[in-house]
Amino acid sequence: MADLSPSRNERIFAACAPGLEPVLARELSALGILAQAVPGGADGEGPDATARACIGSRVADAVRVRVWEGPVRDLAEARRRLLSRHPPGDILARRSGSQATLSVDASGDPLFKRGWRARIGAAPLRESLAGGLLRHLGYDGATSFLDPMCGSGTIAIEAALIACRRAPGLGRSFAFETWPGHDPANAASLRSSLAAEAREPPAPLLASDRNGGAVRLATKNAEAAGVARFLRIERRDAAEVDPPSGAGICLVNPPYGVRLDEEVKGAWTSLGLLMARLAGWTVGVLTGSPGLAKLLPGSPVETLHVRNGGLRCVLLTYRP
Repeated sequence: MADLSPSRNERIFAACAPGLEPVLARELSALGILAQAVPGGADGEGPDATARACIGSRVADAVRVRVWEGPVRDLAEARRRLLSRHPPGDILARRSGSQATLSVDASGDPLFKRGWRARIGAAPLRESLAGGLLRHLGYDGATSFLDPMCGSGTIAIEAALIACRRAPGLGRSFAFETWPGHDPANAASLRSSLAAEAREPPAPLLASDRNGGAVRLATKNAEAAGVARFLRIERRDAAEVDPPSGAGICLVNPPYGVRLDEEVKGAWTSLGLLMARLAGWTVGVLTGSPGLAKLLPGSPVETLHVRNGGLRCVLLTYRP
């Protein structure tokens, strides 16, 4: 049975929203993990890979440690030995021909639960999906950010945390920290190293929504996340937003539905008017109804198919 001590070389699988596998692999590589995108996530390997992924990954939803590999005939015995150290629900067995692997859940609660959300809005977007889309668009906090339909603030808060270089797992605990042989000092050292990278954002961050209730909720969530002083949140229709000068990244999740009612059409029309003033920006539009893009000026330069929960969505990237 593999030694799960964090000082050992570790092999992990980090899961993410379908479509974000390459983004996750790049993020894990930046965290010092040798990573490769695979369906559903990324395989990773390296010293402290478990802690690095759990504490530092903004894109992953879960992390599992691969603790045993061998012939299928030995699987039952290997699982029995593992049960002396881990609950049955934390152990995952996979078979491929005559070979099998056993993995253990290292993260515990899903990693998208950052701990700041005061209340879920009407159309919740997972924090990990928001972070992954921002990374896909190339956002690193060095340029201005805008979300003109911010809802409960998920995208804007993730952008602010990226701009602050604040690792998502600094303030929470993980399942691997309860394992036999875990070295708390090692995890504490990694947390300190990641925390030392924090900074004040060098460029403006702006979020807005035409709904007053959404603005109040986004403000409350930003305060809980500790980024309210860096993030300007306004009540304003998208067509009336005054974007920061210069280039930047805009990521927006506009309303959509099966029926094109006047409210949805009006929101997309307002977004189109704003995009006409975003010359030099990169604009990402996440939608489950890509046909609505006909209401926007120009054509997307790139499309990325992802899932928001169980819903098929597409990220349309524009460069006005």
